[in-house]
Amino acid sequence: MARKILQARNIILALLIGECVLLFGLYLLLNGPMLFAFAVYALIKNIFLFIVLAYLTYLVETNNMSVADALDVDAKNALIFGGIALIQYDETRNVVWTSDLFKEMNINIVGVKLLEWQPHLASLFEDEDIKVVDIKGKKFEAYNSKETKLIYLKDVTQFLSLQQDYLDQQVCMAYITIDNYEETLENADEPKMAMIQAKSRQVIVDWAYSNGIIIRRFKSGGYLAFFNERIYKKQVENKFAILDTFKEMSRELDEVMTLSIGIGRDSRVLRELDDMASAALNLTYSRGGDQVAVKSGDDNVKFFGGNSDTFEKSSKVRARVIAQSLAGLIKNSSQVLIMGHKNSDLDSFGASLGVAKIAKAYGKKTNIVVDLDSIEKKTKDVVTIVKSDERYKGLIVTYTEAMERINKNTLLIIVDNHKPSLAISSALLERVRNKVIIDHHRRGEEFIEAPVLTYLEPAASSTVELVVELCDYQNVDLNINELDATIMYAGMLVDTNNFKQRVGVRTFQSAAQLKELQANVTQAYEFLEDSYEDTLKKLSITQEAYQYNDYILIACGQEDQEYSRTMLAKASNSMLEVSSIKASFTIGRVSKTMVALSARSAKDINVQIIMENMGGGGHFSMAAAQFENQSIEEVRVLLEEKIKEYLDDRGEV
Repeated sequence: MARKILQARNIILALLIGECVLLFGLYLLLNGPMLFAFAVYALIKNIFLFIVLAYLTYLVETNNMSVADALDVDAKNALIFGGIALIQYDETRNVVWTSDLFKEMNINIVGVKLLEWQPHLASLFEDEDIKVVDIKGKKFEAYNSKETKLIYLKDVTQFLSLQQDYLDQQVCMAYITIDNYEETLENADEPKMAMIQAKSRQVIVDWAYSNGIIIRRFKSGGYLAFFNERIYKKQVENKFAILDTFKEMSRELDEVMTLSIGIGRDSRVLRELDDMASAALNLTYSRGGDQVAVKSGDDNVKFFGGNSDTFEKSSKVRARVIAQSLAGLIKNSSQVLIMGHKNSDLDSFGASLGVAKIAKAYGKKTNIVVDLDSIEKKTKDVVTIVKSDERYKGLIVTYTEAMERINKNTLLIIVDNHKPSLAISSALLERVRNKVIIDHHRRGEEFIEAPVLTYLEPAASSTVELVVELCDYQNVDLNINELDATIMYAGMLVDTNNFKQRVGVRTFQSAAQLKELQANVTQAYEFLEDSYEDTLKKLSITQEAYQYNDYILIACGQEDQEYSRTMLAKASNSMLEVSSIKASFTIGRVSKTMVALSARSAKDINVQIIMENMGGGGHFSMAAAQFENQSIEEVRVLLEEKIKEYLDDRGEV
């Protein structure tokens, strides 16, 4: 409206000026006194009208500015009320103007470099569309309009707070069981039994009540718990201190008991929470207990604890049940294939021989799958001896030959491994429907799919130990000869570091049984002897070892040298014999493209966790990892980072 009035003003002014010009023009041409008088009149009249129009213009413009000002006030208030701020910047990203919300927050950044004030906004100039930043304790969503050089900020503090409250109230479910509980009670008299029951329950219930956790006992030594996400995060922050609290109570009672906890979270369906919690608990069992496994809706698994080695179970009931189940599966199969892991050691091959004897005893065609291109040198030497012996004619086959023999009733027994990525042949795993796993490694997240039988016992020293026990419960003559027994004995030597690590009563019982079967102990040690050249190589690695954090030794081989995995393991074993050393790590190149890392520890440090964080795995005190297309130095730097993370989690410097 104001614009139209101003346009009309301009037209009237033009007409008035035109009138004056016309009259004075006529006067000059005709020179009449009347025309002069009329022209003067018109001039005076038009001057008056000019004044009137100027005043009207002033009024219109004044009224128009008042409306604009009123709108500006409303807009300012609306932006402040809506928690919206604007930042104008120039070509050099200097702040040249800010909206009124910043004035309300007492923030003056005009003339300041934008990214010096908020470095996190840098991503808005790259690919990220929206960024959440913290400004004076408030959360703002930031958007960058590159065309107008404006940063739009929206206060989302309340929204994020409500969102966090919602997430914090999500339900988590847990199964809690006491490891070695039944065995402990069996060996206790009545007063001690009552004390164990009361103390163990008190520790768990007190922890639950003090943290706002709903807990109910569902069996002897077993509890069901419900809590929310906020309580879960609190437990993560304190590294599930209940594990250490319970162990301390157990030590005070002079007993060996720990906790296994499986948690399901990140699902609003109770059935899914139950399934995840149950699966997580099974993971803790297969990893030796004394830890927490957390399974989330996105299928990720996190582990906490695991700071003590597995303890040996006195009962062999499970071994007997597994042995009977294995016999049934063998009887119902048409043939049996036995497969170890890549870079097979003597524990893998020795266990394969033992299982082969069981399968042959039931009259089944049996073959051991071996990849001579992926096998340790000492194991390869032993395989060569076996292949040259007429008693083993046709027993050992390649994975290609095995693939040709598969039928729907083939039984595949995997020994000393449960990870598909470490299998000699992934094609065999995929083709064979019926699979059995016999292994002594702590279970990782990666696991062979759908086995019909799993015998996973991390407390065992070796897979050979498990196989010897399975042999005990077969109701047929196994016909284990002296070479079988010797190779199996050598397998136990490898995984126990000559009976120095991970040994229990059942370990020596199995070794004694192999000796009764005429195992040649001297020959078993000869299988493991190093040549003079290899001994020098090992010494060249260990002499360059350095101390990390006072009680850890790290040794690295030469980048241009290749070493066997056995040699790296022996180097780690020898460094562990140094006084006050709790863990040792050896890094070396095993091929042109592969670097291997061998880890050993005393009972204070869980090298399995460190190796798992580096993509490997193993046992509490014996573990390993391998790295493709990386240098020894790169692996060494990564190892130090992971050791530091592990020690930080334990509260150690």
